[in-house]
Amino acid sequence: MKRLLSIFLLLLFAITASAAKQNILLLIADDYGVDSSSLYNSTNSGAKLPPTPNIASLVTNGVVFSRAYANPVCSPTRACLLTGQFGFRTGVGDVIDFGPGLTTSAFTLPRAFTNAATGYALAQFGKWHLASGAASPKNVGGWTNYAGNLLGAIANYTNWTKTVNGTSTANYTNYATTDLVNDTTNWIAARGTNAWFVWAAFNAPHTPLHLPPTNLCPHYATLSGTASDINAHPENYYDAMMEALDTEIGRLLATVNRTNTHIIFLGDNGTPNNTLQPPFPATRGKDTLYEGGTHVPFIISGPAVASPNRTNDTFVNMVDVFATILEMAGTSVAAAVPTNVPIDGQSLLPALQTTNVLTRYAFSEIFGTNVSANASGHALHNSQFKLIEFLDKHEEFYDLKNDPYEAVNLLTNGLTAAAQSNFFSLQLKLAGYSPLAAPVITGVGKTNLQFTATVARATNLTYSLWRAATFDELAWSPQTNALVVTNGAASVSLTDTNAGGAQNFYRVVGAP
Repeated sequence: MKRLLSIFLLLLFAITASAAKQNILLLIADDYGVDSSSLYNSTNSGAKLPPTPNIASLVTNGVVFSRAYANPVCSPTRACLLTGQFGFRTGVGDVIDFGPGLTTSAFTLPRAFTNAATGYALAQFGKWHLASGAASPKNVGGWTNYAGNLLGAIANYTNWTKTVNGTSTANYTNYATTDLVNDTTNWIAARGTNAWFVWAAFNAPHTPLHLPPTNLCPHYATLSGTASDINAHPENYYDAMMEALDTEIGRLLATVNRTNTHIIFLGDNGTPNNTLQPPFPATRGKDTLYEGGTHVPFIISGPAVASPNRTNDTFVNMVDVFATILEMAGTSVAAAVPTNVPIDGQSLLPALQTTNVLTRYAFSEIFGTNVSANASGHALHNSQFKLIEFLDKHEEFYDLKNDPYEAVNLLTNGLTAAAQSNFFSLQLKLAGYSPLAAPVITGVGKTNLQFTATVARATNLTYSLWRAATFDELAWSPQTNALVVTNGAASVSLTDTNAGGAQNFYRVVGAP
């Protein structure tokens, strides 16, 4: 009987322990692509990489996601993180200095925590850059505790404007990277044993490039820090800022119970061109839809990870962080988000709790009045190929498995059958990454070998008819009679004049 009672008490303890809330820490580095990380790039390529042992230490109890993708600039990525929605839904496609930011109608991660009554204390520290106004982190973001820099680029790391819960103080002289960690560690310590979620968004290593306090970057202590040297060797100062960031992250991690804290580390977009490391092409960094602009470091460490110290090739989109954090907090999108709010992200917990590689796509976008049409657009990856559709209507198509740095646009030559199938598949899939409603089919018919679908017309859309013999994603191909209707008819008829075979499946796509 005593033995049975002991077993019962042990089981009760295990159940109680598993139900205990676990802390969540989100760490964001600004302008940090995979080219600058030793976890992703190699010095064999000619890269000179800063030492980041504290970031690397996350891998011991974590997973490195090798295929994580952000948007090419910061505000759209941060909007994805905060809302779980792609930019085509939020309207944030560029930095908010040149376009719209989030509004008070946005359903954000802090609001989801409150809606689900999670009991977590919430705070954001550091860079905001999602809406204007000193009170916007609370009024727009839903953060009950905020301290940091509201703007995209901090004016000077030792002379900047700091905002704390709606009140701004100019000429603040604490080194910004250090100040963020001070605020974060002090706030966490004040929580005691209560569960917390902290969003810590560093400005580093974003410009202005500078020499940090040398105790934070000992490997770069001999740099002069003069304007002429920074202009001549910007990569040295970028690396010094990264080492300083890593040093301060180490100080933060030393105050956290890492066995009871989920830690997510990521870069918000690629590295700027003037500090981009080889073998990435020097003009294809931040602000571009190429790998150097969108492929970012992404690590998750902590109690959710099974079989840690590994790499996972699952595609990660920044919208996935929203759903992942909710599940880490013991709730879910279904429980925390109103049914009329679409969430684009998917939780990454299945890739943490197993070693499975999840079948997903990676999507990036940049758009806005300040972005030229030949740079604006969207990119979509599958397991091997990547399609970029620019808003000036030109396309580029790459085989990343055999050409990871996008040297050869496959559309400049004839495509193999396999490449053609993937090209069509990605074209069709991209049509779904849009706020447009699906075309309304008003009629279908088949006469001999001619199949016709009729859809209600919407102004200035291009319609196309797609056919497949099976539901395989690589089986679809467009028919030849896509057309643009700008005036007149209330409906559009699309025909396939070679509708033979035992069966066919059809889709109608409408695009701007």
